[in-house]
Amino acid sequence: MSRKKTPSKKKRTAKAAAPAVKSPVSIRSILLLLLFGMMLVLGARVGGGEELAVFDLLPFALWMGSAVILVLFLKVGGYAGPPALPAAILMLSVVGVLVRSRMAGSVEGLQGWSLWIQPLGFVWMWGAWWLSRRNRLEAFKSLGSLFYALSLIVVIALVVLGTRFRGAMYGPGGLTPSELLKLFVPLALAGFFAGQQKKWKGKGFWNPPPFQFLVLGGGWILLCGLLVLQRDMGMVVLLSFMMMVMLVQVTHSWSWAVLSTAAMAGGGWLVWTFLSHGARRLEAWLDPFADPTGSGWQVLQGLSGLYAGGLAGTGIGEGEPDRLPIAASDFVYAVYGEELGFIGCVLLILLLAGLIKQCAMSSSRNPNAFSSLVAIGLTAQLAIQFFVNIAGVVTLLPVTGITLPYISQGGSSFWVASIQFGLLMGIGDLKKGH
Repeated sequence: MSRKKTPSKKKRTAKAAAPAVKSPVSIRSILLLLLFGMMLVLGARVGGGEELAVFDLLPFALWMGSAVILVLFLKVGGYAGPPALPAAILMLSVVGVLVRSRMAGSVEGLQGWSLWIQPLGFVWMWGAWWLSRRNRLEAFKSLGSLFYALSLIVVIALVVLGTRFRGAMYGPGGLTPSELLKLFVPLALAGFFAGQQKKWKGKGFWNPPPFQFLVLGGGWILLCGLLVLQRDMGMVVLLSFMMMVMLVQVTHSWSWAVLSTAAMAGGGWLVWTFLSHGARRLEAWLDPFADPTGSGWQVLQGLSGLYAGGLAGTGIGEGEPDRLPIAASDFVYAVYGEELGFIGCVLLILLLAGLIKQCAMSSSRNPNAFSSLVAIGLTAQLAIQFFVNIAGVVTLLPVTGITLPYISQGGSSFWVASIQFGLLMGIGDLKKGH
């Protein structure tokens, strides 16, 4: 009786390893999309009676240059992560630069749009990719307490020293340092859970490790309480959802999703019941017609823009974004939907869904517990940002002030999202045999 030959250890390792990616992204089609969109945007501005200058071409030229350099660096560096992730990121950034350029000069807050935001964001992305690939991120595993302390410092500094404008807190130069929590908190939670994962695994919420549960719960209540004082309800929602996803992943128990959802619902009820700011937002969501020229104005104008867009949209340059308060940030989806219609919105949502799928692949590709948890946290954040922003515009949820990553205005938001994308590319970028 013949015995079956078993493959050698070397062959088994090679077979199990992720295949190398020869080309991280085909940039040709993305460049064609940018050029086509650029002609439509600039043509619409000329049709509206605006005189164009060489300066109007700079946003597109800088995007092309920085995107080509990024792709070349990924190729030279031997990128071997999720193959479609860089392409999806660049495609989303094309949509963002086209939307912001279309609104430049006609929407408050976009005059003289800072041209260096996009190239610098790609620099941060490349740096984050290089830092986190090959499991180099493991060096931060023991610094969870430091990242949590930094999160508290940022929030306390904003509460004490920040300037309030339209309900949000800003630092010097109009920056929003609270965006850093999108990086610090997942690193802090990943460090905490990676060291305690065996104690949490398989535990229902009725039987958590006592000391670790008190540490986690107390730290979370403190951080969220400070964010509530800052009136940053969007960040509370974002970080709480992220922690819920990470808890479910660590414990392998959906009971934590039930408890977390109940806790978030209870916290939301307390905020909207006892804080006037939250109550106004809830009332505007439930019945925007009760105060159509006040708290319900933005919601109604956003719905009006989406309705005007219909199936195919009014066409680029044919919408009226200037009628919508804060159109460039919270309600940029309404501007997009008005000019590109239901079809354009569906295409954007498909792009976002594909991007999130590629981000999730980074976690599944990496067997390292800490790096995988960081990827799960970042992916959950991005997913809830996309969902909550769009849901707020279409009145599925109350408006929370969460922006649409890579499309809404804002240097801090763009740079932090770039670092998040870079970390996700790096976490999923492993050599054969790793």
